Amino acid sequence: MLVKNVFGSAGCRVIIEEYLEGEEASFFALVDGENAIPLESAQDHKRVGDGDTGPNTGGMGAYSPAPILTKELQSVVMNSIILPTVKGMAAEGCKFVGVLYAGLMIEEVWITKAD
Repeated sequence: MLVKNVFGSAGCRVIIEEYLEGEEASFFALVDGENAIPLESAQDHKRVGDGDTGPNTGGMGAYSPAPILTKELQSVVMNSIILPTVKGMAAEGCKFVGVLYAGLMIEEVWITKAD
């Protein structure tokens, strides 16, 4: 596809990203433009079959709170992702008001650390 220029100029550049392995979780916070209050986390059932088997889907249901997001990890997310994002947007003159969503990949190091 890239050699045959199927994507035109959009195919002139390739971005390689690190593969993250872990458990996905969703984190939400209420934001007033300057402050953020965490809401409950959630996880969805990605695979079509019982026991997390089969192909991925757009979600076969969800549950909340996400057990993988311990109180300690929620604090880390708030202090290292949510609050810096809110402050950064405000500093750039783009205050966000609403529900801020962070799609997270929790790597094994955090799962082990939380136990």
